[in-house]
Amino acid sequence: MFASMLMFCEVTNPKQLWDAHWESLSDDIQAMTRCERADPTITLSEDALKHRALYEIDQVLIHNGHRLEDFPTLSKSNYIPSVHGGNRLVQEELAYDRHSLTINADNVEDRLNDDQRNAYETILNVVTNKQGKLFFVYGSGGTSKTFIWTTLLSRL
Repeated sequence: MFASMLMFCEVTNPKQLWDAHWESLSDDIQAMTRCERADPTITLSEDALKHRALYEIDQVLIHNGHRLEDFPTLSKSNYIPSVHGGNRLVQEELAYDRHSLTINADNVEDRLNDDQRNAYETILNVVTNKQGKLFFVYGSGGTSKTFIWTTLLSRL
């Protein structure tokens, strides 16, 4: 609505209008951010809410041939969108339940045999110490190569 007012009405003081109504203009930003990041506990600061709202307003303006810069009294947004650009599939892949993965890793580590545990601990040590080595796990079908990898991924 704010973007429409800027584009189609002759708002004499956009900053004053923004300052008076920014809270109602950004009331869904918190929920949108929680949904995007798949984290219902995120709480944005007042500044972060304002910048994200201004970013969203700027996006509407851009789609209509305008920019926030066309209204010099308004602040510019310093919000930087995530790298995945709101792609729902990427968001779902990044929405790991870290707590359940940790519990799963604790449970499955006990099921590793000696050779698997040796490979697991070696790889885990290299990754946690950021040594940057390359590993190739090989074996016949049914030797639980996938089990080692899924156990590592649960732990990491």
